[in-house]
Amino acid sequence: MFAKLKKFFAEVKSEFKKVTWPNKRELVGSTMVVLFILLIMGIYLGFLDMVFSNLTKWLLTILGIG
Repeated sequence: MFAKLKKFFAEVKSEFKKVTWPNKRELVGSTMVVLFILLIMGIYLGFLDMVFSNLTKWLLTILGIG
């Protein structure tokens, strides 16, 4: 069992050597893209929430429930 575990970690170590890690500039650029997309999605979802909330209130008012 320990031989299999040792082999597994040796393979993991060799795979990590094949990985191309991003440099600082690439990392900052990718982070900015993610933050920008999160901002856009937050605005979009907030807008949809506002629209559906107002639509629901309007419908409840028309139906005399709210």
